[in-house]
Amino acid sequence: MAEGLEETTRELIGWTQEVLPGRAVVARSLGDRDCGEGVDLRLVGLAPCATPRAAAPPLTLTADYLVTVRAADPIVEQTGAMALLFAAMEHDEAEVVLDRDALKLCADLDLPPGPGFVLRATVSIARRRAAARAALVRFPLKINSGELGLLEGSVLGPGDTPVAGAVVRIEGVDHTARTDASGRFRLPGPVGRKGAPVRLNVRARGVEIDREVESENPLILRLPLEI
Repeated sequence: MAEGLEETTRELIGWTQEVLPGRAVVARSLGDRDCGEGVDLRLVGLAPCATPRAAAPPLTLTADYLVTVRAADPIVEQTGAMALLFAAMEHDEAEVVLDRDALKLCADLDLPPGPGFVLRATVSIARRRAAARAALVRFPLKINSGELGLLEGSVLGPGDTPVAGAVVRIEGVDHTARTDASGRFRLPGPVGRKGAPVRLNVRARGVEIDREVESENPLILRLPLEI
């Protein structure tokens, strides 16, 4: 049982060339009206097969190929078709379809008549693996909540000089505020429970610091600026 339709067709071409060495073997589409000397293979039918009872069985289907032989010499044409039919009857992985007439199929496809038969092969493909399921959480989810409030304070430089235009940011939530001319800021956002630390980032004039502060107001943040 071949894996995939392309591999099945290629195996069928190789098998035909072994039975009739030296003959041209061509796989053609149903819309191709050309019929040169040699052996033509045309896919004329596909049908799904029943899925066996198993954990993850492959998907299988049957593929019917119209096999016809053509040659300028009628003896060569007829003996070639018979040799292929006898070989197909002994093929372990394919079967001759008796209820599909090759001459009628040629007429239906508007092809020149030629001796031949329909050969049925079985094709399989592996099932696609389902995405792995996430493992169940086996421990309680802990969330540290905070209260919405207002952080107020001042940013000071050397000698308690107010630092205007300093940027103050609460890390983790990206809330920012800028100090006024007196170095004061007001920063709304989650400030944590009383006594719980809040991490702030302060930067001004190319200097930056990180501080963990208590969420009680007012806050004094000192920047080590050069005078």
